[in-house]
Amino acid sequence: MEKIHEEGIYEKPKVTRLLSQAIILNRMNRLLLSARNDGELFQGICDLLTRLDYIKFVWVGIVEKGSFDVRPVASAGTGGGYLHKVRITWDESEFGKGPTGTAIKTGRPVLMSDISETSDSRYDPWCEEATRQGFASSIAIPISHNEETIGALNVYSSEKNAFGQMEIGFLVEVAQDIAIGLKSLRLEEELKRTVSELREGLTKTVEVIALMSEARDPYTSGHQQRVSKLASAIARKMGLDESQVEGIRIAGLLHDVGKISVPIEILSKPGRLTSHEFSLIKCHPETGQRILEGVRFPWPVAGVILQHHERLDGSGYPEGLKGEEISLEARILGVADVVEAISSHRPYRPGLGLDRALQEIEEHKGSLYDPDVVEACIAVFLDEGFKFD
Repeated sequence: MEKIHEEGIYEKPKVTRLLSQAIILNRMNRLLLSARNDGELFQGICDLLTRLDYIKFVWVGIVEKGSFDVRPVASAGTGGGYLHKVRITWDESEFGKGPTGTAIKTGRPVLMSDISETSDSRYDPWCEEATRQGFASSIAIPISHNEETIGALNVYSSEKNAFGQMEIGFLVEVAQDIAIGLKSLRLEEELKRTVSELREGLTKTVEVIALMSEARDPYTSGHQQRVSKLASAIARKMGLDESQVEGIRIAGLLHDVGKISVPIEILSKPGRLTSHEFSLIKCHPETGQRILEGVRFPWPVAGVILQHHERLDGSGYPEGLKGEEISLEARILGVADVVEAISSHRPYRPGLGLDRALQEIEEHKGSLYDPDVVEACIAVFLDEGFKFD
């Protein structure tokens, strides 16, 4: 790791030290934006601080929930054995009277300008081990989050009196940066949790709507769930991202919701449909779109439902779209719908089985159905052993 060199550290002008610390702060600001979790944040800050030559060792300790123990969560530099030799708490016991515990209890930095000459006997257990590790001076700075001290930033130097007002001010700012980073991460986690809860609620609502629409037609009960499951598997096989997969799953659960406007006598008719009856059936994509277009899904669900009966050659309905005019999501859903429909029983015929369904999409690959979607569909059955139930 690169070092910011400061030979002759006490002879050089303060501006040199200030410049070095400003560079580190700039890199920390970028770290605050990029860190994905607490561990990355803590370790990144420790690594950055040890690029300054006057810092020999640094570690971050966080208070364990429900106890007085201080747990090291990240460290960097020379002298890591120190943490294996000492126990650190922040209570009133002998283990809580050291610099770290005192900083956490009081909420103020604890400076030891000359560890070997300290006159405070409370610090003896830590001073002895620190001296063995080559530490000459140290500072422990509390880390506060939501007005609560949650840990401490602990910095050590091999030089006596290494921490003047300028260095202390810099390290206090670093501790504040840690607190800011933690707050940002907590807000992000809370937002993700909220989004997850909203999506879970949305999914449950969608499933209820799907069950309600299917309850009218016992012959196709479970059809939307099975189509949704297959369409999701095809989408994953094609390498779509999880957000797209989820959108396709939701569209699959609702793709026939428009049939709610079709008389049950037509949906469950055992014989051949008349042209008028079939025209009513063919209205269900548009009806489904109208039902859902006012719902603010994070995916184009209504549009996918509108297009799921379109075919590559323009022979589909309701708009006779061709090729790329049909969204990829709708092309995937269309293939899944056909395979499930052919495989399963219908009022007017028994199920024809999976082999016949796969034969249908293979024979019309490139004319009715997207070739890439067909290949992915066949693969999830033959290579991955996909089953509807």
